[in-house]
Amino acid sequence: MKNKKLIIMIALVSALCLTLSACVYWYLNINSMSRLLPDNKDLTDSEQTYINKVGEPDWKSYLITYFLMLFMLIGVIAIWIAVINPDKRGSAVAMMMQLFSLILMVLIFKGILDKTSKFLYHKGLYTASLVFMLFSFILLIAYALLLGKKNENNAQKELSEITEKRKNTKITVLDKCTLTVGDIDFSPLDALGNTEYFDILTKEEIIEHCKDSDVILCNKAVIDKEIMENCPKLCYIGLFATGYNNIDIEAAKERNIAVCNAPGYSTDSVAQLVFAYILNHTTSLDKYNESTHNGEWIKSRAFAYFPYPINELKGKTLCIIGYGAIGKKVAKLGDAFGMKIRIATRTAPENCPYPLITVDEAFESADYLTVHCPLTEQTKGLINAQRLKKMKPTAYVINTARGAVADELALRQALDEHIIAGAACDVLTVEPMREDDPLIGAENLTLTPHIAWASYESRVRLISLVASNLKAYQNGIPVNKVNG
Repeated sequence: MKNKKLIIMIALVSALCLTLSACVYWYLNINSMSRLLPDNKDLTDSEQTYINKVGEPDWKSYLITYFLMLFMLIGVIAIWIAVINPDKRGSAVAMMMQLFSLILMVLIFKGILDKTSKFLYHKGLYTASLVFMLFSFILLIAYALLLGKKNENNAQKELSEITEKRKNTKITVLDKCTLTVGDIDFSPLDALGNTEYFDILTKEEIIEHCKDSDVILCNKAVIDKEIMENCPKLCYIGLFATGYNNIDIEAAKERNIAVCNAPGYSTDSVAQLVFAYILNHTTSLDKYNESTHNGEWIKSRAFAYFPYPINELKGKTLCIIGYGAIGKKVAKLGDAFGMKIRIATRTAPENCPYPLITVDEAFESADYLTVHCPLTEQTKGLINAQRLKKMKPTAYVINTARGAVADELALRQALDEHIIAGAACDVLTVEPMREDDPLIGAENLTLTPHIAWASYESRVRLISLVASNLKAYQNGIPVNKVNG
């Protein structure tokens, strides 16, 4: 408190000195200019003789004094701002303006001493103005140093408080096995509190292990109202995912629990798998690999054989449903292959370089159709029997969004009846895949176990992003919050 009063007092004295210096100089300058007007007859004989000797002010002289007046004015405004609110750092601008002002005042003072100045300044008053300016500048330097020290002490105090708070923060990490096969470093999370890790838990086990937790970090674990009610200290839920349909958002909002997701971490990884599917299909790569390992090339009479179709992507129509970060990336990759890109999205994007079409038009025109939209009531069953029947028999459908975006029975029927040429799914309505899933064994279907997001680089980014989200919350500036 004493330091704060001292800082404000120094700033106040500096501001008063600078204001007084500026007022004196403005008075001297305005008085001198008025007396040097062509029709002014109020000059003494000695002043007239002096003017006849040095000449009247030229444009350079006027420019110097105008700039000096401007610097003083800006400096006065800035320093009074610093007095009113020391944390605004108005001192930096004030100090710069004073430095410029001092340089110009010294140049003019030299002219007064040498009797070469083109203005009629009172030597004593001008000296007083210069002294006040210099004293204000010295005080301002002291003010800035004290303020910097105060801010440094405050920053250290805040850091100490945050560090202490983190020591007492219990963080429970669920679903660890979904994030690593022993290749991921979790130390960014360990640095933020007392961290415990668990793999897949039942609801009862989650309540048992999280009942005194301040923070829960999870991937697909369902955190519902009952769990929240049994975790009275819980104030933050962080997701190792972009989607948050496994969290009861309304219950979290009612209990003032922040819920933060992790957007954008897997964009490159997902787009890469989409084109792995596309390239595998268009080149029949998996079929040729299997055929070669089965000895078909050994039996071949020619140097090459190609019983399975191989096509180029150039000129083919790639329809993308959803134009978020992943949709944009997929479009960019398709563009690089020379494909015709068409976009179907709920909200028309600004400056989209590709034609916009409806979802139904996407199904009708696509050679390749890929879905990159969230699962909502509107997108549930978006890939259905009616739309699949409208597709080209050579079309290929890709779902890396959410399993329920596709009607799996309809997709299986479309594949079995050759209504479309093929499909790829990285996601299913029920995960892990159940034994009676309708897509098991479907012809011309590539199935992967929800791995589009799971590149090593993507998972490293994910841990870093989740840690960054939690750190921002602990610092009082939450980011990526999905519940207001």
